[in-house]
Amino acid sequence: MADDDKIDTIKVRTGLFALITARLEDAHDITVKGQAVHLNDQNVKDLIVDLCSMLDEVKIQIDVLDLMHDP
Repeated sequence: MADDDKIDTIKVRTGLFALITARLEDAHDITVKGQAVHLNDQNVKDLIVDLCSMLDEVKIQIDVLDLMHDP
């Protein structure tokens, strides 16, 4: 593999942390919406599904970070 084809692990790491930050901010928005008093059961279920999906994405990104830095 040529030098210019190498993966820049620092860029990957910082990019993953940026993605995690963005998803956690999105998750924060969902948790704030969940505090509203006017939500019906379906609204709450939809928020829960969205939150679980985001947290699953974050878990995958954390797993990638962990694999990258596993001795």
